[in-house]
Amino acid sequence: MNIAVFGTGQMGHAIVYMLRQLGNYTIYTCDNRAADSNLMTDYHSVCDVKDMEHDYLHTFDLVISSLPYYLNNELAQKCIEHKIPYCDLGGSVPVSKTINQSAKSLKSTVFTDLGLAPGWANIMAEQALLELPSVPHTVKMRCGGLPSDIAPSNKDPFNYKLTWSIDGLYNEYVDECQVLRDGAIVSVPSLSEREMVRVVVPNHFRLDSNATLSCEAFTTSGGASHTLQHMKNAGILNCSYKTLRYIGHLDLMIYFLKQKKFDAEQMALLFKDDVFDEDMVIVDVEAVHNNLTYRQTHFVAPKDGYSAMQRATAGGLVSAVLACPLRENRPLTYHDVNIEEFNNNLTTLGVIGNE
Repeated sequence: MNIAVFGTGQMGHAIVYMLRQLGNYTIYTCDNRAADSNLMTDYHSVCDVKDMEHDYLHTFDLVISSLPYYLNNELAQKCIEHKIPYCDLGGSVPVSKTINQSAKSLKSTVFTDLGLAPGWANIMAEQALLELPSVPHTVKMRCGGLPSDIAPSNKDPFNYKLTWSIDGLYNEYVDECQVLRDGAIVSVPSLSEREMVRVVVPNHFRLDSNATLSCEAFTTSGGASHTLQHMKNAGILNCSYKTLRYIGHLDLMIYFLKQKKFDAEQMALLFKDDVFDEDMVIVDVEAVHNNLTYRQTHFVAPKDGYSAMQRATAGGLVSAVLACPLRENRPLTYHDVNIEEFNNNLTTLGVIGNE
């Protein structure tokens, strides 16, 4: 299979690395800059999406975008026109909606909003439906990229390590969020509906004697993706996605984003680069049917020179896209992913299995 990865930044680099772990693929990369010497690619092109020749796409059996979200639609439309299967990490609800509408109209395969959340967390929600004997009334998806330890408040009161796009994080924090509530999909503000969440941390993740970690969860946009409509169709009454952070983060973000009206560039200046050495990722899904509760939690650590966020995000995309039908000629959903194959891929990559 010939696979093209557009964008060779942090996530693109990790995607190429993980593709190499899962198969003998011919990998092409494309970026507006020269390839990193450590990028394990067969061919690299320096180009801009808007200047890309249409014939170039015919080389590929699959196109993966790890570009900034605002470039996804331009690349996706070219893939749709040429019937080249396309997938991306998402990052914008309106952009993903446009891509899926075009693919449906022109009968082309696309799979948007793969990665961590949306992506891996949503596939875990699909697994929850399979594990419970009856349709649950409530499904909660929660996910967070966190520093591996908590800093003193005088060093970093935000307790956050920025490991991915500031534009993507800003959109999550300021855009409206969709939730399924009492059987209807409704919009709610971001940075709202706080709840406290306790997770049991595996021994090798703990940096102190506390086996249980307390976090706060709150609404952010985009993480639910197209899961909500599928859950509604399945008869589930309530479904939501929330971001996990250390306690205290939410109040600070409400102050700077809601009251002081910081933009993305100003928000980036709030997070220090030199406080935390490592990050970790928590992916948590809970489903409830009457008095029966199903809950699954995964922890991801840095490894092989990649951050936990890189490994969880790239691992989610690669594991999913290689576990779904790529010639369906329609937009794919998380329901299309073979759960067993997806989890086997994550295990082979070492992303899960050591908790």
